[in-house]
Amino acid sequence: MQKQLSRLDYFTLKVLIGLFEFKNGSVVAEKLNSTQPKVSRALSTMREVIHNELFIRQQYGLQPNAMAERLYPLAKNIVSAYDQMADVANTKPEHHRMLHIGAPEQMSTFILKSIEEASEILGISHTVDIHPWVENVEQMIVQGKLDYSISSREFQHESVVNDKLGDVEFWFLVVRKDHPILQGEITLEAILSHRLVFIHNGPTSELNELVSRCCETVDLKANISLITSSLLMAFERVVHSDDVCWAPSVFPFELSKQRDDVELVDMTEFYKEHFKNITNLRHPSHFLQFHETHQNEFTSLLSSIMQDNLKSYQNLYKNLSIDELTKNGNIK
Repeated sequence: MQKQLSRLDYFTLKVLIGLFEFKNGSVVAEKLNSTQPKVSRALSTMREVIHNELFIRQQYGLQPNAMAERLYPLAKNIVSAYDQMADVANTKPEHHRMLHIGAPEQMSTFILKSIEEASEILGISHTVDIHPWVENVEQMIVQGKLDYSISSREFQHESVVNDKLGDVEFWFLVVRKDHPILQGEITLEAILSHRLVFIHNGPTSELNELVSRCCETVDLKANISLITSSLLMAFERVVHSDDVCWAPSVFPFELSKQRDDVELVDMTEFYKEHFKNITNLRHPSHFLQFHETHQNEFTSLLSSIMQDNLKSYQNLYKNLSIDELTKNGNIK
């Protein structure tokens, strides 16, 4: 039996771990920079050595059986020991250093700065690939296609961890320069008289419900022209139309300072006033989401740094003098 166990090499054990965590052979092949046939051969080897199927094919992937559940923590420990030996020998351990992140592009600087700080503290380096945020971003985490995402809502899945970075503290209205809405009181009725653009990185169904419940308070309907996670796309839309953009968080303020063709109006108090009496309303927050297998020193440090950096961004805006803030004196 011991001679047979020698066939369970480092790669084969990595395949066992990958199949247990992601339940998908093609995902494991991609994460190991290998091929699906090689992963299949490794699984066949494991089955021959252990004399057990280990994984049962089901509609949504491979389901580990009781034997796989017993072997998984042992394989994790063995692979971890291999990696520690590689560190001691001053060789590069075989682990993934490319980070795939799903996030709104306006948060790219915030993300890159945080990753660089965490990497420098730990003495490691990463190549970062930021993907546009999409509504199925959490499923991409479950499938191992993304390492992290930044979303405004928690995603309930046994394999996904939601670390709260902080609340969305600010709300803005973005319009083109000299927009008619700036000439009078900015009321809910005035906003709803224009087509709306929403900056959003959460479930669209929740956004639609929030808008509908708000409109009910004034017995009007919203005409939504665009829902996007891209602030640049939203800005281009409002610059070339009479549409108005409803943009949460502090990040729109940073981008607006680089442009002279949009007007940014602080709507924070407006938001608090109009939404305070809507019951069971879930206010958005910023969450760092990742697969449970990424619960490690780097992720913990990254989450902590992101929390601190978000507070710094928010405090910087809070501390601006009234002359530096955009016009908000005519909000009602």
